[in-house]
Amino acid sequence: MLDVFNVVEATIDGKPYRCVLKDLQFDKVSDKLIHVDFLELVEDKKVTVTLPLKFTGAPAGVKAGGKLVTKMKSLKVKLLPKYLRENIELDITNLELNENVRVQDVKADNMEIMNSPRIPIASITMTRQLKQEEAAAPKAGAAPAAKAAAPAAAKAAAPAKAAPAAKK
Repeated sequence: MLDVFNVVEATIDGKPYRCVLKDLQFDKVSDKLIHVDFLELVEDKKVTVTLPLKFTGAPAGVKAGGKLVTKMKSLKVKLLPKYLRENIELDITNLELNENVRVQDVKADNMEIMNSPRIPIASITMTRQLKQEEAAAPKAGAAPAAKAAAPAAAKAAAPAKAAPAAKK
């Protein structure tokens, strides 16, 4: 099946047919089109097609320095021809760092999604720079704490030495 979704009206012997472009075959040497497969759309019969995904919104994780990684560009769906559309819109505005959106998260009315529900579609990953900044932050935070702890430990040890001297 093609990743491109096209509805075609083909006229054969004067009778129009509403069809979906199913497959194209090209010559291996010349790259000329040699064969086209169409699937006729019958109004009361479900059809299986591949619809492209259209991501909408700016993910919060990208604004925080992450990178959007798309793992799927289309979904295989089963639906009645009257519900066919150009694409499936997927809002990713609330996607945070280290989160992903899976097939099961897609809300598509009047269609049955044929892909496995646990497959990730897109995720926000941490960039190398963000990982380095996060790794450096605990070390920098630990150093001032250690310096502050050293004088406190010295003060605690000093009265302990002075106490036995006072008893003599």
